[in-house]
Amino acid sequence: MTSFALDGRIALVTGGGQNTGLGIARALAGAGAHVIVNDITAERAEAGAAAVRDAGGAATPVAFDITSYEEVSAATKKIGEEIGVVDILVNNAGLPAGAQMLPFLETPRHEWNPYIDINIFGSLHMMHALLPGMVEQGWGRVVQISSGSGSVASRGLGGTFYGASKAGIEGAVRHIATEVGPMGVTVNTLALGLMEKLRDAIESKASPMLNAIWEGNVMQRIGTGDDVGAACLWLCSGAGEFVSGQTIHLNGGSYSGR
Repeated sequence: MTSFALDGRIALVTGGGQNTGLGIARALAGAGAHVIVNDITAERAEAGAAAVRDAGGAATPVAFDITSYEEVSAATKKIGEEIGVVDILVNNAGLPAGAQMLPFLETPRHEWNPYIDINIFGSLHMMHALLPGMVEQGWGRVVQISSGSGSVASRGLGGTFYGASKAGIEGAVRHIATEVGPMGVTVNTLALGLMEKLRDAIESKASPMLNAIWEGNVMQRIGTGDDVGAACLWLCSGAGEFVSGQTIHLNGGSYSGR
């Protein structure tokens, strides 16, 4: 019988202190995994871990900046020594703090790099640090959280560099999956549509482009962290072991988040 159980597994969720990341952490912990809740601030990491524990799961907060290869290397080494080999990695950390979705021609050059740093380099840092342990033990799961913006352009919404960075990491994931697949490690992407944190903007109808994306949502509801957590659980469990190198759109029935 196919199992969704993750008993004895160690999972690390970046950006796991709030919103979608917290939903993912709760889902994995609910299936039996010990979840390491990462966030860039200790306060958010601790709050996320506390929420997982309050729900009956096992969680440890670890704060570090995924855009720093040095911090990632030091933190993951310490995790390996004190907790064990990370079996599951969910790269959820995404939009840079304070980022504004401006049209390309209105975006100053200095605002381009943060998207690339967090969405591409941050995820690559995490995979580069943790995949060797998965490969060595012959089992591992990586789930990259992305966006429909990586597949479909939305005129007027802005976010050129956000979409470009998401498309870039999706391409990297497909290539990495071919390298580690023979060693029992799967690597997949979940491309999200409209999520809970956009509820106020959608309900206020302040953005014509968001309105258009909402109209294309077949189910006419906003995605939640629990929705994403359930999809992550499938990919990380025995039920999803034959799925790798894929970008799966999770968006209420509208292709590529539109």
